[in-house]
Amino acid sequence: MKRYQIVLFLFGVIAVLAAVCAVFPEDGLWGLRFPQLSDILSAAEKDDGPSPEELIQLRRQAVLAAEKDQYQTFFREDPARFYLPGDDLDFFDPLFDALDAAEQTPMRIVHYGDSQIEEDRITGAIRERLQARFGGNGPGMMPARQHATPYVGGGSTAALARYFNYGDLSYRAGIRKYGPYADFVRLDTTATLSYYPVRGKNKAEQRTFERVTLVAGNLRSRLSVSRQGERQTVEPDGSPLAFVRFELPDSSTRVSLTVSGYADLYGVLLDSKTGVRMDNMAMRGSSGAIFTTMDADQLRDFYREENVRLIMLQYGGNSVPYLKTDKQIETYVESIRKQIVLLRELAPQARIVFVGPSDMSTVVSGKRQTYPKLPGIVDLLRTAVTEAGGAYWDFYGVMGGQNSMIQWVAARPQLAGSDYVHFTLAGSRKIGDMFCDALFVYYDYCQWRKKNGR
Repeated sequence: MKRYQIVLFLFGVIAVLAAVCAVFPEDGLWGLRFPQLSDILSAAEKDDGPSPEELIQLRRQAVLAAEKDQYQTFFREDPARFYLPGDDLDFFDPLFDALDAAEQTPMRIVHYGDSQIEEDRITGAIRERLQARFGGNGPGMMPARQHATPYVGGGSTAALARYFNYGDLSYRAGIRKYGPYADFVRLDTTATLSYYPVRGKNKAEQRTFERVTLVAGNLRSRLSVSRQGERQTVEPDGSPLAFVRFELPDSSTRVSLTVSGYADLYGVLLDSKTGVRMDNMAMRGSSGAIFTTMDADQLRDFYREENVRLIMLQYGGNSVPYLKTDKQIETYVESIRKQIVLLRELAPQARIVFVGPSDMSTVVSGKRQTYPKLPGIVDLLRTAVTEAGGAYWDFYGVMGGQNSMIQWVAARPQLAGSDYVHFTLAGSRKIGDMFCDALFVYYDYCQWRKKNGR
């Protein structure tokens, strides 16, 4: 069949169908119905619903509303939520911006706490998650002299006197210059400080590093620092802190520094060249009310030099058993408020998060239960911290609240120790993951707002 014949055939078919549409009864015939010609001719002009573009937009708005509702439900109701000053959901945005830029501009997180975080407990889990998501490696700050079960091995060829600003009063130095770690050793000779991995203590990526930095201060003579033939010297110039850095081969796992002179050594940073760096600063026996007794210039210098963008304070467990009266509780809570105010002043670029005390059990009338004053202390701390401009993460509530420690001890694998105060490695890992899960909700909400112009 030729082309013109095909065209004539198609037009003929259309004409026949049009004729049938025109004469076929509107109500049908013998049970059959046929479209009316008027319906067909006007179909293109009808606008009974939204266009495909409008449908897509409506669906997108519905999804956004659902996402926003889910976020808001978390922020209002979830025990793992952060209590924020003024309920400001933008609170963490500067921190998230710093995390997003960490591969270009490395940033540091400092986790201060009591014995709950010794051996890198809780900190290690948080560091691992953050470095996996935003880049970086390395275990962060190491003390100049190891004093607890280490998660990175270390030693010194000289017996150096150690002083610290918490716990046992016999170790005070009678000064305010304890450095950013509230802990130092006094160098008055030549010593070699060595650091090396401890098998099984942390993830492989946290054991490797590419930069080592000695942090010192209170220099009373020239300080000489050398590593494998490379030598640097620092003259006393009145600066709050001295930072002596050496670049290392990628994925280094051990390093030694030989130091000589008269100075106070505050610690050694084992870091990556970029990404997230995070320090575990455990202070056994500390109540957390120490920063106002330390040298403000040293703290400010460290936070600025190391681009500290988050300061975590995890305290309260050492104080709860001894807070018996309302006056004692009020005094302690006020002391924590003062720490928040000071740290905000010294590190204006950083966000402050106070991790409150966990549930803790004692025996009352022969029955193990939560310390009676603990729930009230948690409420007062939460109010004081947020009013001072910090965020509060309710460790007690996250665990499950009243008498939850009993369940954590009974869990298999066991999540807390038989003292009903401290956590096992498995429990610490769980808490670190829960903290990161909560923080990432706020991070995702920040990205959601940016994406949707809100």
